[in-house]
Amino acid sequence: MINLFKKSFIYLALTLLTIVSFSVEKASAEDGYTDNLIPIMAHSDVSAFGKASSSGNFKGTPSWKAFDGELNYHKNSAYYAWGTEAKTGWLAYEFTSPKAVSKYVIHNNGGAPETFPNTWTFEAWDGSDWVVLDSQSGVTAQDWVKNPQQSFTFENTNYYNKYRVNITLSNGAAGTVNTAICELQMMEKLSTPTEPDTESITLDKNVLELLEGSQDKLTATISPEDSANKNVIWSSSDESIATVDQKGNVTAIKEGEAIITAKVENTELVATATVIVKKPISESSSAILSITLVNGITKEYDVTSTVIDSYLNWFESAQGTSTFKFSKTISPYKKVTEYIVHDKIASFEVREY
Repeated sequence: MINLFKKSFIYLALTLLTIVSFSVEKASAEDGYTDNLIPIMAHSDVSAFGKASSSGNFKGTPSWKAFDGELNYHKNSAYYAWGTEAKTGWLAYEFTSPKAVSKYVIHNNGGAPETFPNTWTFEAWDGSDWVVLDSQSGVTAQDWVKNPQQSFTFENTNYYNKYRVNITLSNGAAGTVNTAICELQMMEKLSTPTEPDTESITLDKNVLELLEGSQDKLTATISPEDSANKNVIWSSSDESIATVDQKGNVTAIKEGEAIITAKVENTELVATATVIVKKPISESSSAILSITLVNGITKEYDVTSTVIDSYLNWFESAQGTSTFKFSKTISPYKKVTEYIVHDKIASFEVREY
């Protein structure tokens, strides 16, 4: 990974020259497509709304980091991409509710361009086999340098839970990591009225997935644009699960499903969206981190996956007397912080449970 990090600097200057105006934090709804359907993942391959997986990954670059909302390969001494030592591989995301994906965006900003895919297929799992929805080939390392964000669209009206990018050829070998994707996003095509002159109302999202206590916004569009009646009345089928104000702001109250309705005032024109509210996955200890020091002493810590990821990122990039701190509870003290020095570590192991 260190070799890969050094090599990324070779391309950094060229990347900055070609993408000075490039600044994207989120794939926005445009050209008739929704926003990115995949909620940001953190610290785990599993969230309340879906699951990330891959053919394999190098430590510090797990599957979920391709869905963490960070478009850069490397930032602040940490990695924010999925990567594998193999020169081929696949990266997948499985939704808890089916989607009709017809657009995907791959972000590969920074890092070593030769690790980015050259030839691949975008596929959906139909329950028994992978269905190829899109194929790409000949996307070179220089193509990724010139255009770190590349979008691909195709026709698809079928709903699937699981999609993947199946890479059959990367752009070469960079060392430790040979195949990588910084960020993968997926979108659905927005439905449009078959008769543009017929008055209608549509919403920018058909399904809204929220965690308890979180918020999001629905946007209603009334057609045609010169329609005299633009007043929309919002309502929720179950306000104990989700509420909506008269600006389309939806608030998740408790776990369950509710229907949000947008109605054009004094008409029978309505549009609806399903709100799925889930409980947050609580973060709890999930592994024993056992660190053996050069003096033979072994330290053990019962930690969460978040701490494991932070420790691995620190260990790969730190050196010398750099320290990593662990918090302990030892009576009668309120808090005890133990510092581990990088060059005093002989070995370590992670025992997940």
